[in-house]
Amino acid sequence: MDLPYEVLVYLFKYLPKSDRKAASETCRQWYLAANDQCFLKNKVVAFYRSSLTDETISPMNIFENSSIIYYNYFFNEVEISNKLNDFWDKMGENIFCLTLRNCDICEKVFVFMLEKCTNLETLNIQSCKELFMSGRLLEGKTEGLLVNNLENLKSLSLSGNQYLTDALFNRFILAAPDLQEINLSACSLQFHLGLVKKFYPGGSDIFKNASESVLTFYFVLQAIISRAEKIKRLSFSQTLIDGSSLKSLSEVKKLKLESLEMHSCDQLTNTGILALTTHQTSLKELDIGLCTRVTDQSLVHICKNLVNLEYLNIQRCRAVTDLGIAELGKLKKLKSLNISQCELLTKEGLEKGICAEENVTIEELDIHSLNLDQNGLIFLSERLPNLRSLDISYCFNAVTDTSVQVLFKNQIFLHTLKISHCDKVSDAGLTGMGKVESEGNDDGPIMSNFDETLLPPKIHLGSRAEEEIVKDAKRKRDVMLMCEKLTMDTYTGFSLARIKGLRELDISGCNRITDVSLTYAFNFKELINLNLSRCQQITYDGIEHLVKNCPSIEYFNLTDCYNLKDEAVRETVKRLRRLKHLELRGCNQLTDRSLEAVKSHCEKLKYLDVQGCRYISPELACAIGCLPTLHTVLMSKPGPYVADGVKNRTPAPAFLPALMRKLRLH
Repeated sequence: MDLPYEVLVYLFKYLPKSDRKAASETCRQWYLAANDQCFLKNKVVAFYRSSLTDETISPMNIFENSSIIYYNYFFNEVEISNKLNDFWDKMGENIFCLTLRNCDICEKVFVFMLEKCTNLETLNIQSCKELFMSGRLLEGKTEGLLVNNLENLKSLSLSGNQYLTDALFNRFILAAPDLQEINLSACSLQFHLGLVKKFYPGGSDIFKNASESVLTFYFVLQAIISRAEKIKRLSFSQTLIDGSSLKSLSEVKKLKLESLEMHSCDQLTNTGILALTTHQTSLKELDIGLCTRVTDQSLVHICKNLVNLEYLNIQRCRAVTDLGIAELGKLKKLKSLNISQCELLTKEGLEKGICAEENVTIEELDIHSLNLDQNGLIFLSERLPNLRSLDISYCFNAVTDTSVQVLFKNQIFLHTLKISHCDKVSDAGLTGMGKVESEGNDDGPIMSNFDETLLPPKIHLGSRAEEEIVKDAKRKRDVMLMCEKLTMDTYTGFSLARIKGLRELDISGCNRITDVSLTYAFNFKELINLNLSRCQQITYDGIEHLVKNCPSIEYFNLTDCYNLKDEAVRETVKRLRRLKHLELRGCNQLTDRSLEAVKSHCEKLKYLDVQGCRYISPELACAIGCLPTLHTVLMSKPGPYVADGVKNRTPAPAFLPALMRKLRLH
């Protein structure tokens, strides 16, 4: 019996987007339900390195003739010419969000697009230098029809455009009277007062005589002042904004910002932060990561005045110490916090700050590269029970078999976990065999029965590295034996498998992880992104169990897993039917049979990296570029190969132009 349409839509709301997409391929009814209006507002049609001008096979035709109307379009590294005018004529009024990144597009075509997109709410133009190079874009077009077309525009991003000037910026502002968000990140924004005096002498109307040579903060500030009541979100990341400029911005009357991004702004000082926290108390999101001049003084004022803050990023603010971090407990609404790479922080600061009491508000925490110990991570896992995302990569001393056991015990709601390059964690930690049940205490942590100190002393004739290899092999054997004796029904340890909703996992560089973990700790039906790069002990045996128990993987990184052979790749591409991104760089035992398996089974693959795979022929790597979904193939440069001591100087194969768009040679 077919379920009613409304019931299908209701059920699909509980599915993650990857599952919903897979369900939409079942039948026509499910396809329509998965593309209901409630889902379409978040769906984006992305064109990446696609040929859009070919009238016979252009993917634009698919969406022109589709019964489903999509509202968001993203064009990345494509050519947009007047041959697509029919598409804008037909679909333009339905487009709410339009993003152009590194696109080849001329001014005339761009203006035509804007004239047809009459309901545009978000416009992102990123790194399209040819569009701004002449300085004549939108000249004479900011009155009349174009103004009416962009009257609904709420968000404008012109990031990464080095040829942007005051005049060009002014034309966009005039055409969009209802702007609420402006992004000028990575633009050549000038802050020197000498330029202002040169281009804007006293008494002149800057809006009528906007400079066609430079983009000045002074002009941008005047534009913000004129729209102060409407502007809510600003981004000046990767610019030279300094303390005095931020002070001037913060003191704008009637300006009540909700979000401000100033990532990687080296000139930013405490003076600007103090003014910001004094005047912009309505802020909910603040990103000052990689601002090296920010100190504890700034953090004290942030925590004292910005009581509504929900997102805070102070990544690599190296002058921040425990004194500033201890103030974070005052931010009662904080949901997302990034304090990674702050070298002076210790567990004492965290205990006095966000962990002073049980914190049920924070859901995302990034503390990678902090100088924490094992007890510090255990304390965090106990005081932050509602975490959904946790990054503890490069916390070498904190991430051990003992601490991850407590982590798996307490953090069962995680959907993102990153423990990259934590080489102390092993199979014993991930499988839960590092602890066993003690008598009279179900949760009592008792280490594995294997105790090296009880063994009779031996004289090792090999190096210390060889001694470690022997010990790792013995640990692996013992953990394997314990796992084989216990079934999942009787198992009482704290395994990684407890985090059943895990969607993203990064354990790259954890070289003590072996097939044992992949066999007994990996059973995630919702896992989408998995990074096992530089886990050099995994082989076909572990991969076989992994791809069987984690069928939803779309992004799979196996870089430098040099023990993998063709059989592992064949099993991977055969089982993972949703695979889109596969990295096999440095897997030097792979041969052409791996590529043949990819070609036979990967129907959705978009990205493939086979650099450093010396037994894979360039000819076949080029030929695989004909897969319809594949847009990027990374491969080593073809060159002279040695066979039986003789160099083969056969010239490299001739590349077809259509394939060259997909191939990157390194």
